[in-house]
Amino acid sequence: MKKYLVIDSGGSKTAAILYGEDFCRLGACVAGSLRSNTTSDPLYEKHADAIISSLGLRGAVVEAVRGTYEDRFLDLLRGVCEIKSAQRDGEMELGLSAAGLFGDGVLALCGTGATVFARYNGGRYAAGGYGAAVSDEGSGYYIGRQALCAAIRDFEGRGPKTALTEALAAHFGGYGREDFRSSVFSIYTQSERSPVACVGKCVPAVIETAVKGDGTAKKILLDAGTVMGEMTAALIKKHALPADIPVAVSGSVWRANPLFYEGFVSVLRREPVIPVLEPVAGAVARAYFERYGKADIGRIAEEYPEFTYDVNKMK
Repeated sequence: MKKYLVIDSGGSKTAAILYGEDFCRLGACVAGSLRSNTTSDPLYEKHADAIISSLGLRGAVVEAVRGTYEDRFLDLLRGVCEIKSAQRDGEMELGLSAAGLFGDGVLALCGTGATVFARYNGGRYAAGGYGAAVSDEGSGYYIGRQALCAAIRDFEGRGPKTALTEALAAHFGGYGREDFRSSVFSIYTQSERSPVACVGKCVPAVIETAVKGDGTAKKILLDAGTVMGEMTAALIKKHALPADIPVAVSGSVWRANPLFYEGFVSVLRREPVIPVLEPVAGAVARAYFERYGKADIGRIAEEYPEFTYDVNKMK
């Protein structure tokens, strides 16, 4: 049976699907990030090996690899199996395909990092996405960093009180406010995640704190969503895209995050398209569309249930 591999490498995790010529499932897995700018060399090799081992790729023949990945990972793959062809679809293609959009559209992607993409009339455009070292406004990293800064100001007595201090101390393994400093410093000794990924993983704790009524956490989430809305609206305006062009969302930050969603919609002034699939399954949907001229999103969701997208549930 011919084998096809799709990869979606993000700032915190990498998802992979191996499928057959009839799009049936041969394997699927999730490992840590394969982004060189956020992942140390030992972690990178460990995460790559986890994918290779989980999918049984050593000695295999793979007809095609597609999705989002670095040359470095492709080289590691080629060292253990035969790759007949390779192409990059990019985050925009995967995200729009996951929402069933194979023509023109805008994608507001927000996970550890954040970028707004647009595809219209043959042109491709982007806003944001400059990385954590420069600016990743609206992203999970951005939210986590804002929350940590607010908690640090509270902890050090130079800012307003916030329940984020206790929540983030607990998130990083502490037992209360008194453990805040030492627990935050634990991000520099993590063996499985980079510091950037650790900060990005604070989002669920910020959401939970906001749900409990903390005003600081609420404002951070609302402001981050507003920033994403501003980037999206600015991109549409700058490139004179149609006012009714479909806008889809993608990424972990949207999940169970109504304040973020509210901030986004308050600027965009319309409801976005919510995808059925996560981007890695969107790559499968795109391959299906290219072969048959249509996309059986329902079948792909049934085949890969762990890669379905529910904006109302944290994952």
